Amino acid sequence: MRTAVIGFFTVLSCAAAAQSPASPTGPAAIELAPRPSPTYDPLLDLPKLPEKKITLIGGTVTRLDRVTDRLTVQPFGAKQKMEVAFDTRTRFINNGQPVDARALQPGQRIYLDTMLNGTKIFAKTVWIGNSNSTGSGRGQVISFDPGRGTLLVRDEISSEPVKFQTGSATVVRRGDQVLPMTQLRPGTLIALTFGPTQSGMGGVSTISILAEPGSAFSFFGKITYLDLSRHMLAIANEPDNKTYEIQLESLPSSSLRGVHPGSQVGISAVFNGDNYIARSIEAVHGIEPAR
Repeated sequence: MRTAVIGFFTVLSCAAAAQSPASPTGPAAIELAPRPSPTYDPLLDLPKLPEKKITLIGGTVTRLDRVTDRLTVQPFGAKQKMEVAFDTRTRFINNGQPVDARALQPGQRIYLDTMLNGTKIFAKTVWIGNSNSTGSGRGQVISFDPGRGTLLVRDEISSEPVKFQTGSATVVRRGDQVLPMTQLRPGTLIALTFGPTQSGMGGVSTISILAEPGSAFSFFGKITYLDLSRHMLAIANEPDNKTYEIQLESLPSSSLRGVHPGSQVGISAVFNGDNYIARSIEAVHGIEPAR
C-alpha cells in the first residue's frame, strides 16, 4: 500500500502558526536563498539526489559519527531511535542561517528533511535549534496496548514499526468526536501531533482517526494513472487535493470502458485496512465536487 499510509514520522509545523494536524507544513519561518547551480562534475562530485518525496522528522541527536557521516536521532514522541545519513549535499541551517556540518552536536534538538536514497534514510536539510516547533505525522496502526499505553505504527519511509507512548492527556478524535483509546484498531490510518514537553521527552497529544477498516469513502477528480493489468488507478481527489491509489479488482471490466487517464470520475470505495477497494466508478461530466 503506497497511498493508504501517506507519509509518517514527524511532519513539522511551527506551533506559532497554529497549523491543522491534517495539513502539516514544514518550518515556514525559515526561507533559504536559491543555491547556485555549479557545473556538475561526475568524477569529482557526488551524484545528484533523486527526486523523491520528502518527510520532515524532529528529534534529539543522540549520536554523531563524522567519519561515516551518520547521525542517530531520537524522534520526539517515539521510543525507537533512527539512523540518518548525511554528506556534502546536506544543508545545515541554524537560526535561519546556513552553517557548516560542524555546527551539529550531540544533544541538540533538530528537524530534518529526509528521503530514501537507495536503502538509506538521507538528510537533505537539517534545521538546528528550532525549539518552538511541534511535530505531526500520519501512519497506520499495527497494534495498541491499552494496559501500557504503547502504540505501534508503521512508518512509510523506513518500513519499520515505530513505538509511541500515549498518556492520560492523549486525546483520540474522529472529526469532532472524542473516542476511547481502544478505537485504535490494527489497520487504522491516523494522524498524530506530538513534540517536546517541558521534560524534553516529547509525547503524543492528539490522535486523529482518518480511516478505519470497513470505512466507506467517495472520491472525485481526474484519473492520473491507470494500469488495468494491476487492477489499479490513481485519482487526484479534488475535495482534499490529495492523490489516492484505488484497487479495481472487484469491478466488472464493463464499468471501466471509456475510463482513461485524464477522465473525470466519481468513485465509491471501501478501505480494507490495506487499500481502497472500488465498489463503483462513474465518469462525470460538467459536475463540480461537493466541498
